[in-house]
Amino acid sequence: MVSQIPETMKAVVFHGPFDVQVEDRATPKIQKPDDVILKVHYSGLCGTDLHAYRGHIKGPVGTIVGHEFLGAVAEKGDAVTGFDVGDLVLSSFTIQCGECWYCKHGYTGQCRLTNTFGKIGLDGGQAEYVRIPHAQNTIIKLPEQEVTAAAQDASVYVLMADIFITGYYGVKKIMDFLKIPAAKGFAAQSFKDVTILQIGAGPVGLCALRSLRYFGFTRVVVVDSIPTRLAEAERLGAVATVNFKTDPDGVKHYIEQKLDGLGFDAVLEVVGASSALKTAFDSVRANGFISSLGMGHEPLPFDALQCYLKNINISFGRCHGWALFAEALEIFETMKDDFKHFIDHKARLTDAREAFDLFDKHKVGKVVFDLTNGA
Repeated sequence: MVSQIPETMKAVVFHGPFDVQVEDRATPKIQKPDDVILKVHYSGLCGTDLHAYRGHIKGPVGTIVGHEFLGAVAEKGDAVTGFDVGDLVLSSFTIQCGECWYCKHGYTGQCRLTNTFGKIGLDGGQAEYVRIPHAQNTIIKLPEQEVTAAAQDASVYVLMADIFITGYYGVKKIMDFLKIPAAKGFAAQSFKDVTILQIGAGPVGLCALRSLRYFGFTRVVVVDSIPTRLAEAERLGAVATVNFKTDPDGVKHYIEQKLDGLGFDAVLEVVGASSALKTAFDSVRANGFISSLGMGHEPLPFDALQCYLKNINISFGRCHGWALFAEALEIFETMKDDFKHFIDHKARLTDAREAFDLFDKHKVGKVVFDLTNGA
């Protein structure tokens, strides 16, 4: 089944550090029977896009960027079932086969065929159209109320594509750890008594904080350096906030004054910088747990002996988003109204260079490209 698809489209292409360009590209076509071609309605600009944009990691030169998007099915391969042309769907930020050992055991972030949209080898969704490989293990229909309310702005679901599911994953790792026998004796008996330090209050961090509060964590301290982010963290339920630029010893003082010098039961690290990981290590109590979500690209600021002596427990790695997608979407539905104002800058695709610059300089919080009226 095919809708009317043009031969060319507008797309945001990475060319090097601080160099993204809007180009005319050939519209993608079905390559395999399990492909879907999606007409993009909304596409997000994510903090992880900035790692390559700033030159911290090697970028996908010549690739269409963007891994947060939703839209309508424009064409589908013969093997795709359960979706029709015109269906409004949300995409996971990664692709996964659904058949390998990792997929079958819930570790979809390590699928043997996985890739992230907008990375080398897989064009992303900051474009008018995008090809979705392994579609039945990558896209999900939008909730029914969004489909029936066609005039409603569905752009908030861009947050589900990556940042909410990633924040949820970090929280879930903490909860899973607190339930195992090895955690007994350091964690309290209920989540409301567990002390959490969260490092980072960008969009992912704020989604994580809202998830922590959803699951009953009440003693969450949030660290960042941007006052507007810290104010939002307070609105979403942080028991305290620390601006590490204006109060560099704030976390240490909190531990001394509020935690009897022991440290936090768990730390949710959402930045990835070596300095953030050092704060996490120094702030967690012995036998505590660090859930690290940030995409690190620096040496670890602690060594094996230090981990041994502190009996530290650490979990790194990319979110197994697809394995958690359905359950996280149900939770997102209950709190999406809390996030609608996160998207404080909507732009046309043709204004991508300016949008990247504003986002990079922290002049805006969350950028979404609105393609509902063209690029």
